Amino acid sequence: MTKLSSLRIAAIAAAAALCGTAAVAEQTIGIQPSGTAASATARVEIRVTVPKIVILRVGAADANPATVDFTYAVGALGNGNSQDYSGGAVPPTLATTASPADVTVQAWSNAGANLTCGTGALAGTTAFAAGASTTAPGTADIATTSVGANAPAHPGATLAACGATTALTARTNYTGQFRYTSNVPVASLNPGTYGVLVTYTATAP
Repeated sequence: MTKLSSLRIAAIAAAAALCGTAAVAEQTIGIQPSGTAASATARVEIRVTVPKIVILRVGAADANPATVDFTYAVGALGNGNSQDYSGGAVPPTLATTASPADVTVQAWSNAGANLTCGTGALAGTTAFAAGASTTAPGTADIATTSVGANAPAHPGATLAACGATTALTARTNYTGQFRYTSNVPVASLNPGTYGVLVTYTATAP
């Protein structure tokens, strides 16, 4: 055998060894005498991995928080000085046409999820009082509910009850509205712009 032939055989053997170590499937051999059935088995493991998914939408389907504005006014009067007023020293009635306000909500999870909410400060506004109103509106003054047959239940009947949890069933398409109603006692509040940021979280355990 020439040196070149020896190198070729070594190279082929090395390639075969590499192919063997890279093989994914199992390999066996069966050896039996003539007249006896020989068999060999090989197994393949097949896995399907499905990620856990949870989707939540409150408001428009974009990256901006939904906005609910309850602006109170004195009847048909707008801002201005020395306007006609015949109410004597009795404070005028303040009212808003924006209440109730509905915001679109959608949710889905392939694993089921728990829906909760929490309240925090809203930049550029005076904070709500926690619970009942003081000289500022309270989170208990904003009533919350759901609208629509397929809407998820709002977690809590007011923003003060945001610690409640709504269970979302797996692979159920929830769609509807969250309704916010202002019960703010505006006549007892200091003038100003008050705000609260409500954050909803759907968690698939």
